[in-house]
Amino acid sequence: MDFQEAYAKGNEALKEKRTAEAKEFFKKALELKPNDIYTLNKLAMILKEEGDFAQAMDLLERSLKLKQEDLYTNYLLGNAYLEQGDIEKAIETLENTVRLNPKDKYARNSLALAYRMKGDYPQCIATLNEALRVSPDDLYNKLSLATVIFEQGDAAQAEKIANEIIKKDPQNVTAMVLIGRIHLETGDLTGAIGHFQRVLSLDAKSSEAHYYLGRIYLEQNESAKAAEHFNRAMQSGSDKLSLSKNLGVIFMDKGMLAEAQVEFERALALAPEDPFTLNNLGKLLVLQGKYDLGVAHLKKALEVQPDYAFAHYNLGQAFRSLKDYAHAIYHFLFCLKYEPDDIYAMNRLGRTYLEAGLPNNALEVFRKVIEGLDPNEAYAHFGKAETHEALGEYEAAIECYRRTIAVAGENKVLKDRAAARIKDLQKR
Repeated sequence: MDFQEAYAKGNEALKEKRTAEAKEFFKKALELKPNDIYTLNKLAMILKEEGDFAQAMDLLERSLKLKQEDLYTNYLLGNAYLEQGDIEKAIETLENTVRLNPKDKYARNSLALAYRMKGDYPQCIATLNEALRVSPDDLYNKLSLATVIFEQGDAAQAEKIANEIIKKDPQNVTAMVLIGRIHLETGDLTGAIGHFQRVLSLDAKSSEAHYYLGRIYLEQNESAKAAEHFNRAMQSGSDKLSLSKNLGVIFMDKGMLAEAQVEFERALALAPEDPFTLNNLGKLLVLQGKYDLGVAHLKKALEVQPDYAFAHYNLGQAFRSLKDYAHAIYHFLFCLKYEPDDIYAMNRLGRTYLEAGLPNNALEVFRKVIEGLDPNEAYAHFGKAETHEALGEYEAAIECYRRTIAVAGENKVLKDRAAARIKDLQKR
């Protein structure tokens, strides 16, 4: 078999989605012609789809050494960096791709996604606007722009752009899903249901439409309908991992712990080392009182991602419940190392210090919350009041309880607790 035959057979197998065969043919072609950038790129693309980023990127970098300004290689490498989570390298590579070909709308879309993942929304929007200036009729980038604008809170402008897309492409179900999401976000459940049902009339297997309808029916306490749509979403959705993760969170927020556990365990079966799933399943198991198992999952989340602040927070909560204050303090401190402005974690740390018999440390933490983050944080004022009380500083405690009442707003439970403490202290 010569190079041409191996390359042609690889392309044919790839077109017919016989990926394993295509991979072997391209490997053979590369043995026969080691410096062919087209073969390098095709093989890299297959390896990237298989999740073998290291080998894929080796091939792409090898390809770039042969032809530094090859557009497709730069584009593939940028996307490989993006999928691997190396956002800065992705931006650098994709910016170079756009520089080489300013009309490359796909590279601009990937570059915008990279900025979005970085959290640089102004640059993301600017990149998409520039893509539309170059190619005004590009509905793909227009839809990306509408989505980002919606995520930034401008629902009206996002819906306007999405409707412009539907006017040009009446069967664009992705734009319809976005409009449904906008109506859901703004509280128009009837309108949202109408849009999602319209999507299903065009694509009965739309996992997104089924997923959002399931969410709506769950909110409306129509459990049977919700379950039906969630099941349909799982059957038709290609990204079953994300669906299970999202459903797990929704069920957990609704207090449906058994259902949440099923989804998180399903997600874990698909991705055993996913830190988000490990963290949430660990949190759920702790809520169920299964501390040993919950702590084990949370620790595994940190093995996979040591700087995962939420896993440290949940471990702190678990150890605090077990009255293992030393370990609780350790994990709250690490949570704050990675998320220094997390008021919830600071308040929990303060309360843990207080429960551990370290009132002066507790007082310092509550002061930091009030003086450095939010002067009207009611729970910090309440914690500070309890700490003064533990120190025997009753006048200071009364003053802090009064301040709690002043800033607690609609929180009647906290106000009543503060008022009860004032009443008890005034009897002394």
